[in-house]
Amino acid sequence: MKKLTTKTTESDLLRARKEGLERARSLEAMQALGKWKSMDVFAWANPHFDALSTVISNFPFPVVWVGKQSQIKCAVRYYPEVLDTIETVVVSDYGNVKLSGEEIYTIEKVAGTGDVTSALDLVRSFENARRVFLFTSEGENAQEELETLEKYIHNNA
Repeated sequence: MKKLTTKTTESDLLRARKEGLERARSLEAMQALGKWKSMDVFAWANPHFDALSTVISNFPFPVVWVGKQSQIKCAVRYYPEVLDTIETVVVSDYGNVKLSGEEIYTIEKVAGTGDVTSALDLVRSFENARRVFLFTSEGENAQEELETLEKYIHNNA
């Protein structure tokens, strides 16, 4: 059996910790992406719903939220306080939005698209107004979808 030195083990642990922190920062923390179409843009992959509902409820302007149907359903159903702040919802992974009637009545505008780019095209068509644009994603493609958002905003500034 090969004996590892303390220095090697310590180095490996530090590298693994650094990589873990970078991964957490890039995927599981809300990222401020600046302004786009007069909106403050935030992106969040795999958000924890308690934190997400707190953030949405405390945004100072109406929220345009592009996200996965499962995320939006969960937030609206279990955290109804977010409904006071959400102005528009665009479901980015399902063209047929299925929310119960009671939940949907308090949201001014709801749309469904089949993909992220179509959802972003729809948001781009909105008039410029002081709002918060929140983009959430989850799952295996979360990082790829965040990159799609960043490129889209950059190319359509």
